[in-house]
Amino acid sequence: MYLTFMDESGDISFSNQSQSKYFSITCLTIDEAIKNKLKNTIKKKRAKLYKLGWPKKTEIKANILHGLNRNRRLRKKLNVSIEGDEFIKEILTSVKNSCHPRIDCITINKDKIKDESFRNAEYGIAYNYFAGKLLCPLIMELQNCELTVDRRSKETHPKKHFNDYLKTQVIGEAFERSIKTTLNIHHLESHKNLGLQVVDFFSWGLYRHIAYRDSQFYDIFKELICGFQRWYC
Repeated sequence: MYLTFMDESGDISFSNQSQSKYFSITCLTIDEAIKNKLKNTIKKKRAKLYKLGWPKKTEIKANILHGLNRNRRLRKKLNVSIEGDEFIKEILTSVKNSCHPRIDCITINKDKIKDESFRNAEYGIAYNYFAGKLLCPLIMELQNCELTVDRRSKETHPKKHFNDYLKTQVIGEAFERSIKTTLNIHHLESHKNLGLQVVDFFSWGLYRHIAYRDSQFYDIFKELICGFQRWYC
């Protein structure tokens, strides 16, 4: 059994109010046999931050660490000064060395998508489409997979039919290729799931690479990437 954790960065909306030009989805996959290595790695980093004064009610996320110097309220609670970017690199490096996870990702330059029917489709359709493009080949290869997504994600909300769409794609592809697959999908809260907390750092690092040409984080884990789909990027 393989455990896959999925996270997205940017905004898939095509509305004029959207502030992101790019959108990306990242999957982190490990063999179930080493799940405790992943948990222990992130627990140690989390404990280190707590000792430095990080509030336990504040979820440890890459974007919060990156913006730490601008977050006066959070900085006041810390016992010592923390270099957020260096701590992000430390987490990425530790996970890479301890677990050597598989990374798969898809990035989309939304400005390059001109088809009006796609751009104006009901919210959630575009997300399902690109998530399926990323996940279906991955699941065909893994064959036995437990997928975990953030329950709070509006894109994977039950009303957006994410589960049904993905299972239809996977079962149909498996049927055509005579592959036996097992897919279980879990919607959990990221602050309670260590796998979702870990993939957040890889997803954020990938997005920094694509949207801001800031590759210092991406360079740490780029050798772990097995599938990278670029749509107009």
